[in-house]
Amino acid sequence: MHPIVQGYVNGAVVGTKVRTLRDFVGVPKGTVGVIDENYEGGFMVAWNLLDQPLPDNYWKYDGRPAIVSNILRDGFSYDEAEFLEEIK
Repeated sequence: MHPIVQGYVNGAVVGTKVRTLRDFVGVPKGTVGVIDENYEGGFMVAWNLLDQPLPDNYWKYDGRPAIVSNILRDGFSYDEAEFLEEIK
């Protein structure tokens, strides 16, 4: 299991900062984000994009839809954590 999720009973730790190791649609390689939600089998990352920056001190999903918050979020299975690195 990837270090981002290894050892955690409920998956990745909400509030953990990560960087993408590859390009995703709308998210270039090297983009920084924050794990803001866990769900069964995976987790969500909110991306800090130049044209859609995260609010200051953002760390946890507040339930607002993207159309309201203007935050791009992507879901990852625990197996897909290999495409991310934790920022310490």
